[in-house]
Amino acid sequence: MKVNISILQKIRSNYWQLILLVFLTGTVVMSLELVASRLLIPVFGGSISTWGSLIGVILSGLSLGYIIGGKLADSNPSFTKFCSLVFSAGLFIVLIPFIAPSTLEYSSSIWPGSPYSPILAAIPLLLFPNILLGTVSPYAVKIGTKTLHKLGKVSGNLYFFAAVGSIFGTFFTTFVLIEQFEVRQIIFGLGLVLLVSSLIGLPKIPKIATVIIFFLIYLPASALVLVAFSHSGDLVYEKETPYSHLEVIDTQNFRVLKLNGLQHSKMDKDNPDDLVIRYTKYFHLGMLAKPDAQDVLFVGGGGFSGPKNFLKTYPEINVDVVEIDPDVIKAAKNYFNVEPNPRLRIINEDARVFLSNTEKQYDVIILDAYAQDFVPFHLLTKEYFLLLDQHLKPNGIIISNILTSLVGDTSDLFRAIYKTMAEVYPTIYVYPTTDQLPSIRNMMIVAVNENLLYNQPQFSNLLVENDVNGYLNGQFIQETELEIKTDDVPILTDQFSPVERFLNPVTSKPLIIKEQSSGVSQSFFWSEHTYITVFLLFVVSIYWLFQMRQIWKKQVQISIA
Repeated sequence: MKVNISILQKIRSNYWQLILLVFLTGTVVMSLELVASRLLIPVFGGSISTWGSLIGVILSGLSLGYIIGGKLADSNPSFTKFCSLVFSAGLFIVLIPFIAPSTLEYSSSIWPGSPYSPILAAIPLLLFPNILLGTVSPYAVKIGTKTLHKLGKVSGNLYFFAAVGSIFGTFFTTFVLIEQFEVRQIIFGLGLVLLVSSLIGLPKIPKIATVIIFFLIYLPASALVLVAFSHSGDLVYEKETPYSHLEVIDTQNFRVLKLNGLQHSKMDKDNPDDLVIRYTKYFHLGMLAKPDAQDVLFVGGGGFSGPKNFLKTYPEINVDVVEIDPDVIKAAKNYFNVEPNPRLRIINEDARVFLSNTEKQYDVIILDAYAQDFVPFHLLTKEYFLLLDQHLKPNGIIISNILTSLVGDTSDLFRAIYKTMAEVYPTIYVYPTTDQLPSIRNMMIVAVNENLLYNQPQFSNLLVENDVNGYLNGQFIQETELEIKTDDVPILTDQFSPVERFLNPVTSKPLIIKEQSSGVSQSFFWSEHTYITVFLLFVVSIYWLFQMRQIWKKQVQISIA
Protein backbone atom coordinates (compact mmCIF):
# COMPACT_ATOMS: atom_id res chain seq x y z
CA MET A 1 0.00 0.00 0.00
CA LYS A 2 1.42 3.36 -1.05
CA VAL A 3 0.58 6.58 0.71
CA ASN A 4 1.08 10.16 -0.37
CA ILE A 5 3.71 10.87 2.32
CA SER A 6 3.62 14.70 2.11
CA ILE A 7 -0.14 14.85 2.69
CA LEU A 8 0.10 12.26 5.46
CA GLN A 9 2.77 14.30 7.25
CA LYS A 10 0.71 17.46 6.87
CA ILE A 11 -2.36 15.83 8.42
CA ARG A 12 -0.27 14.42 11.26
CA SER A 13 1.12 17.92 11.97
CA ASN A 14 -2.44 19.25 11.94
CA TYR A 15 -3.39 16.80 14.69
CA TRP A 16 -1.91 18.92 17.47
CA GLN A 17 -3.37 22.02 15.87
CA LEU A 18 -6.73 20.24 16.01
CA ILE A 19 -6.24 19.63 19.72
CA LEU A 20 -5.46 23.32 20.26
CA LEU A 21 -8.54 24.46 18.36
CA VAL A 22 -10.80 21.91 20.07
CA PHE A 23 -9.49 23.07 23.46
CA LEU A 24 -10.10 26.73 22.62
CA THR A 25 -13.60 26.15 21.26
CA GLY A 26 -14.46 24.21 24.41
CA THR A 27 -13.16 27.15 26.45
CA VAL A 28 -15.23 29.64 24.46
CA VAL A 29 -18.46 27.63 24.76
CA MET A 30 -18.51 27.75 28.56
CA SER A 31 -17.07 31.24 28.81
CA LEU A 32 -19.67 32.61 26.42
CA GLU A 33 -22.47 30.96 28.40
CA LEU A 34 -21.33 32.59 31.64
CA VAL A 35 -20.72 36.00 30.09
CA ALA A 36 -24.01 35.92 28.19
CA SER A 37 -25.80 35.69 31.54
CA ARG A 38 -24.53 39.22 32.20
CA LEU A 39 -26.40 40.38 29.10
CA LEU A 40 -29.71 38.75 29.98
CA ILE A 41 -29.90 39.14 33.76
CA PRO A 42 -29.97 42.99 33.85
CA VAL A 43 -33.00 42.88 31.55
CA PHE A 44 -34.87 39.71 32.58
CA GLY A 45 -33.58 39.08 36.11
CA GLY A 46 -31.55 36.22 37.51
CA SER A 47 -34.40 33.74 37.90
CA ILE A 48 -34.35 30.10 36.85
CA SER A 49 -36.29 31.02 33.69
CA THR A 50 -33.40 33.21 32.52
CA TRP A 51 -30.78 30.58 33.23
CA GLY A 52 -32.98 27.84 31.76
CA SER A 53 -33.44 29.85 28.56
CA LEU A 54 -29.72 30.53 28.32
CA ILE A 55 -28.63 26.94 28.86
CA GLY A 56 -31.42 25.52 26.68
CA VAL A 57 -30.56 27.70 23.68
CA ILE A 58 -26.85 26.94 23.98
CA LEU A 59 -27.46 23.18 24.19
CA SER A 60 -29.84 23.38 21.24
CA GLY A 61 -27.18 25.14 19.19
CA LEU A 62 -24.50 22.61 20.11
CA SER A 63 -26.83 19.70 19.33
CA LEU A 64 -27.60 21.05 15.86
CA GLY A 65 -23.90 21.70 15.37
CA TYR A 66 -23.02 18.10 16.15
CA ILE A 67 -25.40 16.89 13.44
CA ILE A 68 -24.29 19.46 10.87
CA GLY A 69 -20.61 18.95 11.68
CA GLY A 70 -20.92 15.23 11.21
CA LYS A 71 -22.53 15.63 7.78
CA LEU A 72 -19.99 18.23 6.65
CA ALA A 73 -17.11 16.05 7.81
CA ASP A 74 -18.23 13.22 5.54
CA SER A 75 -18.04 15.43 2.47
CA ASN A 76 -14.39 15.94 1.47
CA PRO A 77 -13.08 17.21 4.83
CA SER A 78 -9.99 19.42 5.13
CA PHE A 79 -8.17 21.31 7.83
CA THR A 80 -8.77 24.58 5.98
CA LYS A 81 -12.53 24.02 6.00
CA PHE A 82 -12.36 23.13 9.67
CA CYS A 83 -10.56 26.38 10.45
CA SER A 84 -13.11 28.33 8.43
CA LEU A 85 -15.84 27.05 10.77
CA VAL A 86 -13.87 28.26 13.80
CA PHE A 87 -13.25 31.62 12.11
CA SER A 88 -16.97 32.02 11.37
CA ALA A 89 -17.88 31.31 14.99
CA GLY A 90 -15.38 33.92 16.17
CA LEU A 91 -16.72 36.48 13.71
CA PHE A 92 -20.29 36.04 14.91
CA ILE A 93 -19.24 36.27 18.57
CA VAL A 94 -17.51 39.59 17.84
CA LEU A 95 -20.84 40.88 16.51
CA ILE A 96 -22.81 39.96 19.67
CA PRO A 97 -22.17 43.22 21.59
CA PHE A 98 -23.38 45.18 18.58
CA ILE A 99 -26.63 43.28 18.02
CA ALA A 100 -27.40 42.80 21.72
CA PRO A 101 -28.95 46.27 22.40
CA SER A 102 -31.73 46.01 19.82
CA THR A 103 -32.23 42.30 20.50
CA LEU A 104 -32.67 42.79 24.24
CA GLU A 105 -34.93 45.80 23.77
CA TYR A 106 -37.19 44.00 21.32
CA SER A 107 -37.45 40.77 23.31
CA SER A 108 -38.15 42.60 26.58
CA SER A 109 -40.90 44.73 25.04
CA ILE A 110 -42.72 42.16 22.93
CA TRP A 111 -43.46 39.87 25.87
CA PRO A 112 -43.12 41.98 29.04
CA GLY A 113 -43.06 40.19 32.37
CA SER A 114 -43.17 36.73 30.78
CA PRO A 115 -40.74 34.02 31.92
CA TYR A 116 -40.34 33.08 28.25
CA SER A 117 -38.93 36.46 27.17
CA PRO A 118 -35.28 35.46 27.72
CA ILE A 119 -35.66 32.75 25.09
CA LEU A 120 -36.46 35.40 22.48
CA ALA A 121 -33.24 37.21 23.35
CA ALA A 122 -31.01 34.15 23.66
CA ILE A 123 -31.90 32.64 20.29
CA PRO A 124 -30.59 35.42 17.99
CA LEU A 125 -27.59 36.12 20.23
CA LEU A 126 -26.37 32.60 21.00
CA LEU A 127 -27.95 29.94 18.79
CA PHE A 128 -25.90 30.46 15.61
CA PRO A 129 -22.42 30.76 17.18
CA ASN A 130 -23.07 27.63 19.23
CA ILE A 131 -24.19 25.76 16.11
CA LEU A 132 -20.82 26.65 14.58
CA LEU A 133 -18.97 25.68 17.76
CA GLY A 134 -20.89 22.41 17.84
CA THR A 135 -19.60 21.45 14.38
CA VAL A 136 -16.03 21.50 15.64
CA SER A 137 -15.86 18.22 17.58
CA PRO A 138 -17.28 15.79 14.98
CA TYR A 139 -15.35 17.54 12.19
CA ALA A 140 -12.13 17.35 14.22
CA VAL A 141 -12.64 13.63 14.85
CA LYS A 142 -13.05 13.04 11.11
CA ILE A 143 -9.88 14.92 10.22
CA GLY A 144 -7.88 13.45 13.08
CA THR A 145 -8.73 9.88 12.17
CA LYS A 146 -8.60 10.14 8.36
CA THR A 147 -5.18 8.48 8.11
CA LEU A 148 -4.28 7.68 11.72
CA HIS A 149 -6.67 4.71 11.85
CA LYS A 150 -7.15 5.01 15.61
CA LEU A 151 -10.69 6.26 15.82
CA GLY A 152 -11.30 5.40 19.49
CA LYS A 153 -8.06 6.87 20.78
CA VAL A 154 -8.14 10.01 18.63
CA SER A 155 -11.79 10.80 19.28
CA GLY A 156 -11.25 10.19 22.99
CA ASN A 157 -8.30 12.57 23.02
CA LEU A 158 -10.17 15.27 21.14
CA TYR A 159 -13.25 15.09 23.36
CA PHE A 160 -10.97 15.06 26.41
CA PHE A 161 -9.30 18.32 25.38
CA ALA A 162 -12.68 19.84 24.51
CA ALA A 163 -13.89 18.99 28.02
CA VAL A 164 -10.69 20.33 29.59
CA GLY A 165 -11.20 23.54 27.61
CA SER A 166 -14.74 23.83 28.93
CA ILE A 167 -13.51 23.32 32.50
CA PHE A 168 -10.79 25.92 32.00
CA GLY A 169 -13.27 28.35 30.44
CA THR A 170 -15.64 27.94 33.36
CA PHE A 171 -13.08 28.63 36.08
CA PHE A 172 -11.09 31.27 34.20
CA THR A 173 -14.21 33.23 33.29
CA THR A 174 -15.70 32.94 36.77
CA PHE A 175 -12.65 33.84 38.81
CA VAL A 176 -10.65 36.06 36.46
CA LEU A 177 -12.42 37.50 33.43
CA ILE A 178 -15.72 38.62 34.96
CA GLU A 179 -13.96 40.14 37.94
CA GLN A 180 -11.40 42.03 35.84
CA PHE A 181 -13.04 43.01 32.56
CA GLU A 182 -16.25 44.45 31.16
CA VAL A 183 -18.70 42.09 29.47
CA ARG A 184 -18.13 43.74 26.10
CA GLN A 185 -14.36 43.29 26.38
CA ILE A 186 -14.70 39.63 27.32
CA ILE A 187 -16.99 38.85 24.38
CA PHE A 188 -14.70 40.67 21.96
CA GLY A 189 -11.78 38.72 23.42
CA LEU A 190 -13.53 35.37 22.99
CA GLY A 191 -14.27 36.15 19.37
CA LEU A 192 -10.70 37.25 18.68
CA VAL A 193 -9.30 34.09 20.28
CA LEU A 194 -11.21 32.00 17.75
CA LEU A 195 -10.35 34.30 14.85
CA VAL A 196 -6.63 34.33 15.57
CA SER A 197 -6.32 30.62 16.39
CA SER A 198 -8.16 29.61 13.21
CA LEU A 199 -5.62 31.45 11.06
CA ILE A 200 -3.17 28.55 11.35
CA GLY A 201 -5.10 26.78 8.62
CA LEU A 202 -6.44 29.70 6.58
CA PRO A 203 -5.02 31.70 3.65
CA LYS A 204 -3.95 35.33 3.57
CA ILE A 205 -7.33 37.08 3.22
CA PRO A 206 -8.80 35.94 6.60
CA LYS A 207 -5.60 37.18 8.25
CA ILE A 208 -6.12 40.63 6.77
CA ALA A 209 -9.79 40.50 7.82
CA THR A 210 -8.77 39.68 11.40
CA VAL A 211 -6.51 42.73 11.56
CA ILE A 212 -9.35 44.92 10.25
CA ILE A 213 -11.80 43.44 12.78
CA PHE A 214 -9.33 44.05 15.61
CA PHE A 215 -9.01 47.74 14.78
CA LEU A 216 -12.75 48.14 14.26
CA ILE A 217 -13.79 46.72 17.62
CA TYR A 218 -11.07 48.48 19.56
CA LEU A 219 -11.56 51.90 18.02
CA PRO A 220 -12.75 54.44 20.63
CA ALA A 221 -16.08 54.57 18.82
CA SER A 222 -16.69 50.92 19.67
CA ALA A 223 -16.48 51.76 23.33
CA LEU A 224 -19.89 53.35 22.92
CA VAL A 225 -21.51 49.99 22.25
CA LEU A 226 -24.06 49.19 24.92
CA VAL A 227 -25.09 45.68 25.89
CA ALA A 228 -27.58 46.73 28.53
CA PHE A 229 -29.55 49.74 29.66
CA SER A 230 -27.88 53.11 29.44
CA HIS A 231 -28.11 55.70 32.17
CA SER A 232 -28.61 59.46 32.04
CA GLY A 233 -27.01 60.12 35.42
CA ASP A 234 -23.29 60.45 36.07
CA LEU A 235 -21.64 57.06 36.26
CA VAL A 236 -19.34 57.07 39.28
CA TYR A 237 -18.29 53.42 39.32
CA GLU A 238 -19.09 50.25 37.41
CA LYS A 239 -17.98 46.65 37.78
CA GLU A 240 -18.91 43.09 36.94
CA THR A 241 -19.05 41.39 40.34
CA PRO A 242 -19.23 37.64 41.02
CA TYR A 243 -23.01 38.02 41.37
CA SER A 244 -24.21 40.99 39.32
CA HIS A 245 -23.47 44.06 37.24
CA LEU A 246 -22.82 46.84 39.75
CA GLU A 247 -23.23 50.55 39.05
CA VAL A 248 -22.90 53.60 41.26
CA ILE A 249 -24.72 56.55 39.68
CA ASP A 250 -25.11 60.16 40.78
CA THR A 251 -28.36 61.83 39.79
CA GLN A 252 -29.07 65.30 41.11
CA ASN A 253 -28.12 65.22 44.82
CA PHE A 254 -28.56 61.48 45.22
CA ARG A 255 -26.24 58.53 44.82
CA VAL A 256 -27.79 55.28 43.64
CA LEU A 257 -26.49 51.71 43.84
CA LYS A 258 -27.81 49.57 41.01
CA LEU A 259 -27.37 45.83 40.65
CA ASN A 260 -28.27 44.29 37.30
CA GLY A 261 -29.92 47.55 36.28
CA LEU A 262 -32.22 47.77 39.32
CA GLN A 263 -31.95 50.20 42.20
CA HIS A 264 -30.88 48.64 45.49
CA SER A 265 -29.93 51.67 47.54
CA LYS A 266 -30.19 55.44 47.45
CA MET A 267 -28.27 58.02 49.47
CA ASP A 268 -28.66 61.75 50.00
CA LYS A 269 -25.11 63.01 49.52
CA ASP A 270 -25.71 65.89 51.93
CA ASN A 271 -27.13 63.59 54.61
CA PRO A 272 -25.63 60.13 53.98
CA ASP A 273 -27.06 58.56 57.16
CA ASP A 274 -30.66 59.45 56.33
CA LEU A 275 -33.20 56.98 54.95
CA VAL A 276 -34.24 58.14 51.49
CA ILE A 277 -36.31 55.25 50.17
CA ARG A 278 -39.62 55.07 51.98
CA TYR A 279 -39.77 51.39 52.86
CA THR A 280 -36.42 51.50 54.68
CA LYS A 281 -37.97 53.70 57.37
CA TYR A 282 -40.16 50.76 58.34
CA PHE A 283 -37.07 48.90 59.52
CA HIS A 284 -37.61 50.86 62.72
CA LEU A 285 -40.71 48.78 63.44
CA GLY A 286 -38.33 46.28 65.01
CA MET A 287 -36.92 48.86 67.42
CA LEU A 288 -40.44 50.02 68.21
CA ALA A 289 -41.43 46.56 69.39
CA LYS A 290 -38.04 45.87 70.98
CA PRO A 291 -36.81 49.24 72.37
CA ASP A 292 -34.17 47.57 74.57
CA ALA A 293 -32.51 45.83 71.61
CA GLN A 294 -28.74 45.49 71.76
CA ASP A 295 -27.87 43.35 68.73
CA VAL A 296 -29.27 43.85 65.23
CA LEU A 297 -28.57 41.78 62.12
CA PHE A 298 -29.12 43.00 58.55
CA VAL A 299 -29.32 40.29 55.92
CA GLY A 300 -28.31 42.11 52.74
CA GLY A 301 -26.05 45.14 52.69
CA GLY A 302 -26.53 47.08 49.47
CA GLY A 303 -25.52 50.66 50.13
CA PHE A 304 -25.81 50.06 53.91
CA SER A 305 -28.53 52.71 54.32
CA GLY A 306 -30.26 50.82 57.14
CA PRO A 307 -27.11 49.87 59.08
CA LYS A 308 -25.70 53.41 58.89
CA ASN A 309 -28.98 54.90 60.06
CA PHE A 310 -29.33 52.45 62.95
CA LEU A 311 -25.79 53.12 64.16
CA LYS A 312 -26.49 56.85 64.21
CA THR A 313 -29.99 56.62 65.68
CA TYR A 314 -29.29 54.05 68.40
CA PRO A 315 -25.84 54.65 69.93
CA GLU A 316 -26.23 51.66 72.27
CA ILE A 317 -26.73 48.91 69.66
CA ASN A 318 -24.33 46.70 67.74
CA VAL A 319 -25.03 46.00 64.06
CA ASP A 320 -23.94 42.98 62.03
CA VAL A 321 -24.40 43.00 58.25
CA VAL A 322 -24.08 39.83 56.17
CA GLU A 323 -23.59 40.52 52.46
CA ILE A 324 -22.68 37.83 49.93
CA ASP A 325 -21.08 40.07 47.28
CA PRO A 326 -17.60 41.38 48.20
CA ASP A 327 -17.77 44.09 45.56
CA VAL A 328 -21.01 45.46 47.01
CA ILE A 329 -19.21 45.79 50.33
CA LYS A 330 -16.28 47.59 48.66
CA ALA A 331 -18.65 49.93 46.82
CA ALA A 332 -20.49 50.74 50.04
CA LYS A 333 -17.22 51.61 51.76
CA ASN A 334 -15.87 53.66 48.87
CA TYR A 335 -18.98 55.46 47.67
CA PHE A 336 -21.69 55.29 50.36
CA ASN A 337 -19.89 56.60 53.43
CA VAL A 338 -19.60 53.29 55.25
CA GLU A 339 -16.80 54.02 57.70
CA PRO A 340 -15.09 51.76 60.26
CA ASN A 341 -17.10 51.55 63.46
CA PRO A 342 -16.45 49.30 66.49
CA ARG A 343 -20.22 48.68 66.65
CA LEU A 344 -20.39 47.56 63.00
CA ARG A 345 -19.35 44.10 61.85
CA ILE A 346 -19.52 43.24 58.14
CA ILE A 347 -19.59 39.57 57.15
CA ASN A 348 -18.92 38.68 53.53
CA GLU A 349 -20.81 35.39 53.29
CA ASP A 350 -24.07 33.78 52.25
CA ALA A 351 -26.64 34.43 54.99
CA ARG A 352 -27.48 30.76 55.56
CA VAL A 353 -23.84 29.76 55.70
CA PHE A 354 -23.14 32.52 58.22
CA LEU A 355 -26.11 31.61 60.41
CA SER A 356 -25.20 27.93 60.29
CA ASN A 357 -21.70 28.67 61.58
CA THR A 358 -22.40 31.24 64.30
CA GLU A 359 -23.96 30.93 67.73
CA LYS A 360 -24.71 34.62 68.14
CA GLN A 361 -28.30 35.66 68.82
CA TYR A 362 -30.01 38.92 67.90
CA ASP A 363 -32.85 41.05 69.19
CA VAL A 364 -33.84 42.23 65.70
CA ILE A 365 -33.12 40.63 62.32
CA ILE A 366 -33.92 42.68 59.22
CA LEU A 367 -34.26 40.81 55.91
CA ASP A 368 -33.55 42.99 52.90
CA ALA A 369 -31.86 40.62 50.45
CA TYR A 370 -34.79 40.39 48.03
CA ALA A 371 -34.87 42.29 44.73
CA GLN A 372 -37.59 43.07 42.19
CA ASP A 373 -36.14 40.60 39.71
CA PHE A 374 -34.58 37.96 41.92
CA VAL A 375 -35.29 36.31 45.26
CA PRO A 376 -32.81 33.67 46.50
CA PHE A 377 -35.02 30.65 47.10
CA HIS A 378 -32.93 29.33 49.99
CA LEU A 379 -33.63 32.54 51.95
CA LEU A 380 -37.39 31.95 51.86
CA THR A 381 -37.85 28.40 53.04
CA LYS A 382 -39.17 27.01 56.29
CA GLU A 383 -35.73 25.64 57.12
CA TYR A 384 -34.25 29.14 56.72
CA PHE A 385 -36.84 30.72 59.00
CA LEU A 386 -36.23 27.98 61.58
CA LEU A 387 -32.54 28.83 61.40
CA LEU A 388 -33.35 32.51 61.92
CA ASP A 389 -35.51 31.59 64.89
CA GLN A 390 -32.55 29.81 66.49
CA HIS A 391 -30.64 33.09 66.37
CA LEU A 392 -33.37 35.25 67.90
CA LYS A 393 -33.30 36.20 71.55
CA PRO A 394 -36.54 35.88 73.57
CA ASN A 395 -39.16 38.23 72.16
CA GLY A 396 -36.94 38.63 69.12
CA ILE A 397 -38.28 40.39 66.03
CA ILE A 398 -37.98 39.59 62.31
CA ILE A 399 -38.57 42.45 59.86
CA SER A 400 -38.84 41.27 56.26
CA ASN A 401 -39.30 43.46 53.21
CA ILE A 402 -41.04 42.09 50.13
CA LEU A 403 -42.36 43.81 47.02
CA THR A 404 -45.89 42.58 46.40
CA SER A 405 -49.59 43.25 46.37
CA LEU A 406 -52.11 41.84 48.84
CA VAL A 407 -54.45 40.33 46.27
CA GLY A 408 -54.29 38.93 42.75
CA ASP A 409 -51.60 36.92 40.98
CA THR A 410 -48.91 39.42 41.99
CA SER A 411 -49.48 38.45 45.64
CA ASP A 412 -48.60 34.76 45.29
CA LEU A 413 -44.99 35.04 46.46
CA PHE A 414 -45.92 37.20 49.44
CA ARG A 415 -48.71 34.85 50.52
CA ALA A 416 -46.38 31.84 50.21
CA ILE A 417 -43.79 33.59 52.38
CA TYR A 418 -46.46 34.56 54.89
CA LYS A 419 -47.74 30.98 55.05
CA THR A 420 -44.20 29.65 55.48
CA MET A 421 -43.31 32.11 58.24
CA ALA A 422 -46.58 31.31 60.05
CA GLU A 423 -45.31 27.74 60.37
CA VAL A 424 -42.40 29.03 62.46
CA TYR A 425 -43.46 32.23 64.24
CA PRO A 426 -46.58 32.39 66.43
CA THR A 427 -47.18 36.10 65.84
CA ILE A 428 -47.04 37.89 62.49
CA TYR A 429 -48.09 41.39 61.48
CA VAL A 430 -48.21 42.78 57.95
CA TYR A 431 -47.65 46.49 57.35
CA PRO A 432 -48.10 48.00 53.86
CA THR A 433 -45.86 51.01 53.24
CA THR A 434 -48.64 52.90 51.40
CA ASP A 435 -52.42 53.03 51.61
CA GLN A 436 -52.93 52.52 47.87
CA LEU A 437 -54.77 49.24 47.83
CA PRO A 438 -54.47 46.92 45.98
CA SER A 439 -51.37 48.25 44.21
CA ILE A 440 -47.94 46.70 44.21
CA ARG A 441 -45.79 48.13 46.99
CA ASN A 442 -43.20 47.20 49.58
CA MET A 443 -44.78 45.16 52.34
CA MET A 444 -43.18 44.76 55.76
CA ILE A 445 -43.71 41.45 57.54
CA VAL A 446 -43.13 41.66 61.29
CA ALA A 447 -42.68 38.25 62.93
CA VAL A 448 -42.25 37.66 66.68
CA ASN A 449 -40.88 34.45 68.18
CA GLU A 450 -43.15 34.68 71.23
CA ASN A 451 -46.86 33.95 71.27
CA LEU A 452 -48.81 37.20 70.90
CA LEU A 453 -46.20 39.64 72.22
CA TYR A 454 -48.63 42.43 71.35
CA ASN A 455 -52.10 42.26 69.93
CA GLN A 456 -52.92 44.58 67.06
CA PRO A 457 -54.39 47.48 69.12
CA GLN A 458 -51.45 47.37 71.52
CA PHE A 459 -48.93 47.45 68.70
CA SER A 460 -50.76 50.34 67.07
CA ASN A 461 -50.71 52.24 70.36
CA LEU A 462 -46.94 51.88 70.45
CA LEU A 463 -46.78 53.65 67.11
CA VAL A 464 -48.66 56.58 68.60
CA GLU A 465 -46.63 56.67 71.81
CA ASN A 466 -43.21 56.28 70.24
CA ASP A 467 -42.47 57.30 66.67
CA VAL A 468 -38.92 55.88 66.88
CA ASN A 469 -36.98 59.12 66.68
CA GLY A 470 -39.25 60.52 64.02
CA TYR A 471 -38.59 57.95 61.31
CA LEU A 472 -42.10 56.56 61.47
CA ASN A 473 -43.71 59.91 62.11
CA GLY A 474 -45.96 60.85 59.23
CA GLN A 475 -45.67 57.45 57.58
CA PHE A 476 -48.68 55.34 56.75
CA ILE A 477 -48.74 52.88 59.66
CA GLN A 478 -51.59 50.43 59.75
CA GLU A 479 -51.58 46.68 59.93
CA THR A 480 -53.53 45.21 57.05
CA GLU A 481 -57.05 44.23 58.02
CA LEU A 482 -57.49 42.06 54.94
CA GLU A 483 -57.63 38.35 55.43
CA ILE A 484 -54.54 36.84 53.86
CA LYS A 485 -55.59 33.70 52.01
CA THR A 486 -52.95 31.01 51.78
CA ASP A 487 -54.87 27.91 50.76
CA ASP A 488 -53.72 28.14 47.13
CA VAL A 489 -50.00 28.69 47.78
CA PRO A 490 -47.42 26.20 49.08
CA ILE A 491 -45.27 26.18 52.18
CA LEU A 492 -41.78 26.87 50.85
CA THR A 493 -39.16 24.30 51.82
CA ASP A 494 -35.64 23.44 50.75
CA GLN A 495 -37.13 20.59 48.71
CA PHE A 496 -39.85 22.70 47.09
CA SER A 497 -39.40 26.43 46.67
CA PRO A 498 -40.64 27.48 43.21
CA VAL A 499 -40.15 31.20 43.89
CA GLU A 500 -39.35 32.02 40.25
CA ARG A 501 -42.89 31.07 39.34
CA PHE A 502 -44.14 33.86 41.58
CA LEU A 503 -41.62 36.50 40.51
CA ASN A 504 -43.00 36.83 36.99
CA PRO A 505 -46.76 36.22 37.18
CA VAL A 506 -48.67 36.23 33.93
CA THR A 507 -49.75 39.87 34.02
CA SER A 508 -49.64 42.71 31.55
CA LYS A 509 -46.83 44.51 33.35
CA PRO A 510 -43.75 43.48 35.33
CA LEU A 511 -43.48 44.20 39.05
CA ILE A 512 -42.28 47.81 39.11
CA ILE A 513 -43.16 50.57 41.57
CA LYS A 514 -42.62 54.28 41.04
CA GLU A 515 -41.30 54.80 44.54
CA GLN A 516 -38.11 52.93 43.74
CA SER A 517 -37.39 54.79 40.55
CA SER A 518 -34.12 56.65 40.82
CA GLY A 519 -34.95 59.18 38.14
CA VAL A 520 -32.50 57.51 35.80
CA SER A 521 -33.93 57.08 32.34
CA GLN A 522 -33.31 53.74 30.68
CA SER A 523 -33.07 53.00 27.00
CA PHE A 524 -30.97 51.26 24.38
CA PHE A 525 -29.07 53.26 21.81
CA TRP A 526 -26.20 53.24 19.34
CA SER A 527 -24.14 56.29 18.53
CA GLU A 528 -23.48 57.46 14.98
CA HIS A 529 -19.90 56.18 15.26
CA THR A 530 -21.14 52.78 16.34
CA TYR A 531 -23.37 52.55 13.28
CA ILE A 532 -20.27 53.07 11.12
CA THR A 533 -18.38 50.35 13.00
CA VAL A 534 -21.29 47.92 12.68
CA PHE A 535 -21.61 48.66 8.97
CA LEU A 536 -17.93 47.96 8.34
CA LEU A 537 -18.08 44.75 10.38
CA PHE A 538 -21.03 43.53 8.35
CA VAL A 539 -19.12 44.35 5.14
CA VAL A 540 -16.24 42.21 6.39
CA SER A 541 -18.70 39.46 7.32
CA ILE A 542 -20.33 39.42 3.89
CA TYR A 543 -16.92 39.36 2.21
CA TRP A 544 -15.95 36.43 4.42
CA LEU A 545 -19.04 34.51 3.30
CA PHE A 546 -17.82 34.72 -0.29
CA GLN A 547 -14.32 33.63 0.75
CA MET A 548 -15.72 30.74 2.77
CA ARG A 549 -17.74 29.65 -0.26
CA GLN A 550 -14.53 29.46 -2.28
CA ILE A 551 -12.79 27.44 0.47
CA TRP A 552 -15.59 24.90 0.61
CA LYS A 553 -15.62 24.51 -3.19
CA LYS A 554 -12.07 23.21 -3.23
CA GLN A 555 -11.60 19.47 -3.36
CA VAL A 556 -8.79 17.93 -1.34
CA GLN A 557 -7.45 14.77 -2.92
CA ILE A 558 -5.75 12.25 -0.65
CA SER A 559 -4.60 9.13 -2.43
CA ILE A 560 -4.06 5.97 -0.45
CA ALA A 561 -3.15 3.04 -2.63
